[in-house]
Amino acid sequence: MKILAAIHDLMFSSKVNAAARGKPIAWLPRGTNVAEHVAKEKPDVLLIDLGNPALNAVESVKAIKTAPETRDVVVIGYIDHTREDIIEAARAAGADQVLSKGEFARRLPDLLQG
Repeated sequence: MKILAAIHDLMFSSKVNAAARGKPIAWLPRGTNVAEHVAKEKPDVLLIDLGNPALNAVESVKAIKTAPETRDVVVIGYIDHTREDIIEAARAAGADQVLSKGEFARRLPDLLQG
């Protein structure tokens, strides 16, 4: 399973690395367009921090899920549970899973088993 992480938060990056248990994780370089990078790298799974304004996350999810070459990428996003506006927008954009930060951290080992 090829995993791309659009996460720039050190705490969550560490959690992803620990949960991956040696599986390779590709990290989205800062300043990179998410949808373009997904099209180039063709991961099986995209982990995305929906709360990072630099990622333009909801629009990126929509672009990924509407493009024929990337619509099958499993998109798993996380955000603070109080951001109901972004939660709803990400679901409407086609995210496969939208989780609270706590749930994302708890379920990471299962999410990365694929």
